[in-house]
Amino acid sequence: MLITHVRIRTIENNGKRMVGVVSLTLDDMIVIHDVKILIGTDGLFLAMPSRMKKSGTFSDIVHPIRKDVRTAIENIVFDGYRYMTEKSITSLDLYPVTERTDLTEQTYSNFEIREDETFTE
Repeated sequence: MLITHVRIRTIENNGKRMVGVVSLTLDDMIVIHDVKILIGTDGLFLAMPSRMKKSGTFSDIVHPIRKDVRTAIENIVFDGYRYMTEKSITSLDLYPVTERTDLTEQTYSNFEIREDETFTE
């Protein structure tokens, strides 16, 4: 399985923890929307899509099971977000330009940056 498209959009912070929203496309077949980029006490944090339970707690709807998969996704998204903040842009599309056999081998440098795409959900 490979990430075949990453779409990042910044959110105006206004003193809140969420600074961006991400959509990840896997194998040009499955899209995961509403992955959130948050600022935590230790830096950036990726929060997977979740729903609120009756108890008031949240439960992830989708999430990586393996740590190396989460790390690969975080590295790609966070490097893209940092690029956006350096360039003062509000949306970014990343498409892979090198062939990989596994998502865990993908890095930010394997993607082509497209700043001119319009973010739509």
